[in-house]
Amino acid sequence: MRNLFRASIWLFIPLLMSTMASAQGVPVFAKPSLLLQLHIQHIFIGSSLILSLMCFAWARALRSYSMAILALFFAIKSLGILVAGGFSFFALFTSNIHLLNTEGVLLSNLSNILFFIFTVKLFTLKKHDKNSYQLLLRLAIIMTLTVPLSFVFSHSYTWLLTQIPISMSLLALLYVNRTIKVGDEALSKMFSWILVVQLSFNTIAYLLYYLSFSTQAINCLDMLSFWVMAIMMTYLIGHTYYCHLRDEKLAQQQATASALASSVAQQELLALQDESQEQLESRVQERTLELNIALQELEAVNQELKEKNTLDELSGLYNRRYYDQKILAEFRRSRRNLTPLSLILIDIDHFKKVNDSFGHLVGDKCIVEVASMIKSLLRRSSDVSCRYGGEEFCLILPETDEKGALALAEEICQSVRQQVIPNNEKAIKLTVSCGVTTYLQEKDVTPEIIFECVDKALYKAKQAGRDQVQVMPIKIVNS
Repeated sequence: MRNLFRASIWLFIPLLMSTMASAQGVPVFAKPSLLLQLHIQHIFIGSSLILSLMCFAWARALRSYSMAILALFFAIKSLGILVAGGFSFFALFTSNIHLLNTEGVLLSNLSNILFFIFTVKLFTLKKHDKNSYQLLLRLAIIMTLTVPLSFVFSHSYTWLLTQIPISMSLLALLYVNRTIKVGDEALSKMFSWILVVQLSFNTIAYLLYYLSFSTQAINCLDMLSFWVMAIMMTYLIGHTYYCHLRDEKLAQQQATASALASSVAQQELLALQDESQEQLESRVQERTLELNIALQELEAVNQELKEKNTLDELSGLYNRRYYDQKILAEFRRSRRNLTPLSLILIDIDHFKKVNDSFGHLVGDKCIVEVASMIKSLLRRSSDVSCRYGGEEFCLILPETDEKGALALAEEICQSVRQQVIPNNEKAIKLTVSCGVTTYLQEKDVTPEIIFECVDKALYKAKQAGRDQVQVMPIKIVNS
């Protein structure tokens, strides 16, 4: 199918040329020079068609709008050269002489405008040089307005109406190329050479026209000019594409180098971060160890302060402050668990006489000995012994009934009675009086009421002659 299509095109082109030649009044069986001219034109048509198709294929492959404009420019330019050589496409549809005169001017100006558009896209004039863009836009409008003038002028002036706009466009493009600031100087120089060569061909065409050379000679010069321009423009586009690929490769290399440098920098940063992290962790461990040591020392100091706040320095028993805290806690636990809570209040008998007879130091020694004895008689860890006052001691006995508290109190009295405290002058014998009371979840009872009961029991023991134990139930106090 593809070969058949190509054969149809090559059969159709000579037929079309013969038809257009007949429309212009040229016989099919013409002179050899005219036939040579026709063969040259046929070759020009075929080669121009191939050039345009290649440019369109290139534009599609590169997705380049500029290449598509250039391909359209080559197609329109080649058609204009054929019309200038004696062919007429309008003759297939009309015989109006005015319309036929317009054909060459229309195609020539249209190709100039397309070349303007290509230049604007190639150098991005609309973005970088608005003055040059405005100049080319005005020239395009002027060329469009010259097309209706071909209706007024005769056929002999039609050639001038096509060549003068070409000369103006080439000169304008030369001016624009000299004024614009482009990044690639080689591209600008190459484009300037293309314009200079075309302007040279245009000048030679003027000379041939005024020296009255034949239309066929001028048309051959136009074909030669077209192909020189096509070759140079193709080279220009190839150079542009090469520069584009080179810039892309260079940019890719720079991006790769930048990515590699970034990777190296990132690795160095990670190494530095790891080193910093290790140093930070080491410092944190050191600070943590120091902090733990400081906390242990602080805990020891707090414990010491707590002991100082809760222990009596002389006797080594708990002090009055600790008693107030402990009795409240044990009272609540007894009420919650429904267990008995007993108190024993102990007072050294005639302790004032000891201080008066032997001095306060001996009195302190007596307090220490009695406290040590009391502490040794407490066999449970839950039992608490406190120095309540000067020579008074109070025992808190959780989960202990009245019988157990009474037994302990009598044991304390007996042990103190048998204890002999040595002294330089003479041995000292002491006795103690004890009061006992037990809390059994009676109503409306507080720790203060319990202590009041045990205090009355101690008072009763003293009134009864000392060196004994008295029990005071809580109900007696309430009554």
